[in-house]
Amino acid sequence: MTHHATEQAVTKSIVVALDVAKTFRVWTEQIAAWWPASHSLSGDPKTQVFIEGKVGGRFYERASNGDEFDWGAVEVWDPPHRFVFSWYLGSSQELPTRVEVQFISLAANQTRIELEHRGPELIGPLWEQRVAIFKGGWDSVLAKFEIIVS
Repeated sequence: MTHHATEQAVTKSIVVALDVAKTFRVWTEQIAAWWPASHSLSGDPKTQVFIEGKVGGRFYERASNGDEFDWGAVEVWDPPHRFVFSWYLGSSQELPTRVEVQFISLAANQTRIELEHRGPELIGPLWEQRVAIFKGGWDSVLAKFEIIVS
């Protein structure tokens, strides 16, 4: 019998040509301008995405008809270096996964973004079913962010 170890986290990293403070602001305050329209619960191509910049703040989308869908909640808010949020997509509000995004200054106008999405200890076997979706989803999100800041 072959034993298959489940990945404990999805980790992604990109480097962008912006200073760390601007990178953090574009990611958190201008997320509606760059978040992929295909990544929504409503399926509305005009949906807007928001992160409320405070501990306990909502991470959510608002469809063009005004309907809102919660995606998560901010757990750590430490601008411009990092923020952490619970993530309901792919699991549920009752069994959220956890995402940490760090912004690391490499030079005056260069920032590395490190994203870590954890979950097997939080959602159990559901993680193994969803991990490939999480990987592909974050690849799309980071690619879209790179385009908008280029």
